[in-house]
Amino acid sequence: MPALYYFVGVPLEKIQHEWAQNEPDNKNNAESCLALHSDGRMSDERCDEPRPYICYRPHSDVEANVCGTPDPEYHFESRTNKCYKFHTSSRTFKRANFACQAEGGYLVIINSEVEAQVIRDIWIKYPAVVMIGPFWKDVAYVGMYNWDESEDWTTIHGQWLQEAGYAKFSPGEPNNSTTGEYCGAVYRNGMFDDLYCEQDYAFICEKEPSYPPVCDSDSPRPFEPAICHNGVGQAQIQPDNQMNEIMKTQTSNVVI
Repeated sequence: MPALYYFVGVPLEKIQHEWAQNEPDNKNNAESCLALHSDGRMSDERCDEPRPYICYRPHSDVEANVCGTPDPEYHFESRTNKCYKFHTSSRTFKRANFACQAEGGYLVIINSEVEAQVIRDIWIKYPAVVMIGPFWKDVAYVGMYNWDESEDWTTIHGQWLQEAGYAKFSPGEPNNSTTGEYCGAVYRNGMFDDLYCEQDYAFICEKEPSYPPVCDSDSPRPFEPAICHNGVGQAQIQPDNQMNEIMKTQTSNVVI
């Protein structure tokens, strides 16, 4: 029986498409995802192979807030000029990092005692009773790790903690009490802990208010550069050729 492919819930047979030569072939019975070639034709590919990808979002009249996002759970903090979101749905370190990136941010990096106080104040708003699930509710993942298993912890942006401006671990930490505690977290008191990276915990995302720019797609003339606004009200021009540069790739197909 031929494979049944779906595109956002719609059977592929109901969408105009063209397969590449000898596709789909489900090589080694392991190809369950679709990829789009540079010539517009399609093939089936392994789902666990990394490839470029294209995102689509329909036009919406929802306006971005001061944090540069329509997500109301991001809140601007004037003490640091950054935005923060506390995720009460637990994730592993890797998936937490992915979630923050998907929202235009990153796992929070504490750069000062002032920012540590911001995190303490955020914790106050999230007592254990508001978090659902069987996970420890007094720690949350932050953007630091120790993947080379040394004494030197770095942020996800590649800085040593001392360079980043804040390196306060809770007394007795890091202790790697469970082998594999190479990912960073913060207690309610603003001090760091080391955690097992594959365990689910709450996490905190940080976001620059000016990223990503929000662009007005209703251009008065075709091919006119879009006007883009960051989260603090400044405007910038989005060049016509910027999307072309983004779309350039050395690979022959992308995931759809």
